[in-house]
Amino acid sequence: METQDLRKAGLKITSPRLKVLNILERSTERHLSAEAIYRALLEHGDELGLATVYRVLTQFERACLVSRHNFEGGMAVFE
Repeated sequence: METQDLRKAGLKITSPRLKVLNILERSTERHLSAEAIYRALLEHGDELGLATVYRVLTQFERACLVSRHNFEGGMAVFE
């Protein structure tokens, strides 16, 4: 996924979207929870709220850039 994909999906290129996109692209794990993305952002010194991570992932899902997989207990991961 690249910034061009964001534009094609009708999403503006914003700092939060780029930061989440960067984590998704660099991750060696195929499936990441919003919390795992949030922790990775904090480790990289990026100050982004958990609610913002969820909002960006929901936008990516609506644009068919990521897929959400729900598991028992309410946990969801994104790929």
